[in-house]
Amino acid sequence: MPITIRDVAKRAGVAPSTVSRVIADNPSISEQTKIKVRNIMKEMNYFPNIYAQGLASAHSKTFGLVLPLATDAFYQNPFFPTVLRGINYEMSKHDYSILLSVGLDNDQRQRHIEKIVNGKQVEGLIFLYASKDDPLLRFAQEVQCPAVVIGSPDNSKVHYVDNDNDLIGYQATEALIKKGCERIAYIGGDMDQFFIADRHNGYRRALEANNRIYDPGLVYNDLAFLPTDGYELAQKHLDLKTLDGLVISDELVAQGIQAYLGEQENEKVKTITFPAYKQDGIGVAEDASFINLNSHIIGSRAVDILFEALDPEQASTRFIHEYVAADLHTGK
Repeated sequence: MPITIRDVAKRAGVAPSTVSRVIADNPSISEQTKIKVRNIMKEMNYFPNIYAQGLASAHSKTFGLVLPLATDAFYQNPFFPTVLRGINYEMSKHDYSILLSVGLDNDQRQRHIEKIVNGKQVEGLIFLYASKDDPLLRFAQEVQCPAVVIGSPDNSKVHYVDNDNDLIGYQATEALIKKGCERIAYIGGDMDQFFIADRHNGYRRALEANNRIYDPGLVYNDLAFLPTDGYELAQKHLDLKTLDGLVISDELVAQGIQAYLGEQENEKVKTITFPAYKQDGIGVAEDASFINLNSHIIGSRAVDILFEALDPEQASTRFIHEYVAADLHTGK
């Protein structure tokens, strides 16, 4: 038979309610008693029912993680597992768990978010994306569920953490200009994604600030975020005879473009992109330029901000908008 809280209490010589308070780390219990009870729990291989404990205390010790609509690009893009690494690291400090949102379409995602929030299964939500007029985020705000967005949403009345994508778009373009590039294209994606639009704005500002003409014909959007899309773009659509620089907004698209340039032994066209973490070692050219997004820090900060939003002593009507610094690497 499974070990119960009464079994632990009997061996420890305390009341079951005392064991419950030890599990909840209640300050009314002495440290000596806590150590004794926890040692017995360990000896008996007893694990408390966290879900039942959450119902009793009104704290589930769980955050919901709201994923973007599932695509091949989502599952392949290093940004997401790198952010998750930071989230996992920070949440482990607090002994909290993550509950993933599910749903194959927007309606399913909406129903699941409503279920876990209204059912008190989560204390707050972390959105792993930012998009225009997001109904899931709007629902969280309507029911006053604490939430943090990873990205820069079109709503200032929400906590969010991101890179300054306008700034790094500017820095990336200027880095190519300093390498002598004169004709630089911007390879974007879905302009409804705010980071794509913001990096494009930075690209345009850098060109104008350095007396380069901004040519809309050198802006390539409406791409899926996959290496095959980058490869096909370079193979069929980019005029690589006239271009000498490419600001590539997505890391996977950059992989495809760089693979094609390598096959063609094209060293004239310089590229720069935005990986989730610093890239070293095999397959990275010594002169490769990139901007490390430090995405694991973004994940960690999202958790910190959500805990601050839950703290009644610190929570207020103000909303935290934070940028995590990115690192420019221009190669040799």
